Amino acid sequence: MPHNLTRRRMLIGAGALAVVLAALITWLAWPEDEAPPPRERQYKATTACLLTDDQDLNGELARAAWAGMQDASVATLIKVQHLAITGPQTAANGLTFYNTLGVQRCTVIIAAGDVPVAAMAAGYANFPSAKHVAVGGGDVRNKPITVVDASTPDAIRSGVKAIVAAAA
Repeated sequence: MPHNLTRRRMLIGAGALAVVLAALITWLAWPEDEAPPPRERQYKATTACLLTDDQDLNGELARAAWAGMQDASVATLIKVQHLAITGPQTAANGLTFYNTLGVQRCTVIIAAGDVPVAAMAAGYANFPSAKHVAVGGGDVRNKPITVVDASTPDAIRSGVKAIVAAAA
């Protein structure tokens, strides 16, 4: 009888081993679940910033520029943000807000309107690595500032979109 008991234990052990091996092989061969899609957009390390006057995005120039920035963001995953100049609408006061965008390391800084463009013209040299873009505003000739055609909202939108998308 001891011989039957040993044989029976061997059969039980072999069966248990077979079950464990089958479970291990099934687990290893089981297909992995796909990663869930990201819940938020995965942006590039590029930011385009818009400086506006006290009308913020309600001004015609700023609204058209913002639309172009958003178009470029959707197409290239560049982050976009805007900042309105509050308080006195002067170049000196606007320079503080312009500098805020500069220290945030905006890749492209777009100024829309007279006061924001004047602030950019006064402070662009402090942020030489940024691309500076003027929409409307005063004379920026002889400065490294790109001027967008501001003749129509569509011209502004497409011009800004092209410049921001090129920064991707």
